[in-house]
Amino acid sequence: MRFVMKTVLLMAACVIGYGAQAQEKYPSRPITLVVPFPPGGSVDLTARAIAPGLQKVLGQPVVVQNRPGASGQLGTRAVAVAAPDGYTLLVSTTQISVLPAVDEVFGRQPAFAYDQFAPIARLSADPVMLVINAKRPWKTLQDLIDDAKKNPGKIDYSSGGLYGATHIPVEMFAQAAGIKMQHIPTQGGGPAMTAALGNHVALLVSHTGVAKPQTDSGAMRALVNFGDKRVSAYPDVPTLKESGLDVEYFLWQGLFAPAKTPEPVMKIIREAVEKAATSPEFKEMLARAGSDVAYQDTATFTKWWQNQNKVLSDAVRAIGKVE
Repeated sequence: MRFVMKTVLLMAACVIGYGAQAQEKYPSRPITLVVPFPPGGSVDLTARAIAPGLQKVLGQPVVVQNRPGASGQLGTRAVAVAAPDGYTLLVSTTQISVLPAVDEVFGRQPAFAYDQFAPIARLSADPVMLVINAKRPWKTLQDLIDDAKKNPGKIDYSSGGLYGATHIPVEMFAQAAGIKMQHIPTQGGGPAMTAALGNHVALLVSHTGVAKPQTDSGAMRALVNFGDKRVSAYPDVPTLKESGLDVEYFLWQGLFAPAKTPEPVMKIIREAVEKAATSPEFKEMLARAGSDVAYQDTATFTKWWQNQNKVLSDAVRAIGKVE
């Protein structure tokens, strides 16, 4: 009898303990923001800019963890299969929309699927600029297009790598303009800019913050902006749509949770992100990196991301298999 009572009491204690754990208030331990790229890039800078604000609101440490590899696949997949408990989040960019389509083009099983993620918020969205070496003759975008049509495949451009954020927009532009150019991939945005500065290639697309010092110095010349409106740093540079080409491209950063994260937890995260992303501190930190806050709440960002998935996947398929 005494053994039975002990067993019953032990079982009751386990049930109570489990119930307390299940009802544990979120967050009760550190939160990890996974960046699927190396330190120092735009995604990493955005993650490190939002982390202090989230930590302040949530009252728990928010740690940025870089998990680079395979053009962002490794870190992205790690979050896709992480426990949906709100303690592992992803800060990503256009690559989350691109990589499944790249796998499809190469006949591979995708490393992750869109439905493995729950969008939380967009944090920034910067247009890229098409910039050329100042020694090249083209003064306007139309000059470039006309020359490219006369000399198909002869004008070359650099990028930070295949199917990346500086490769896809050039191909979107080229397809819309009906031209062909020679792609010279490098090992990152820095080497791509170096190649253009050295006049080893004619042009590239670049984040406005990266391009500005080079255009200010006179080494490079901006021809067109891929955004939906002119940017204050380049008031005289038209958009592609102003130039008659129906193309937009933004280098955006967004925050994601694993799918099936409980709604009460998601609500807390959404509210914390909104407070952190609309704070003066976050705006100031992004400005130092040459970016502007372009916050979108979950509903708006979800629609944006779904559209980006289609637009960028179509662009990858149009490019086709490139090795």
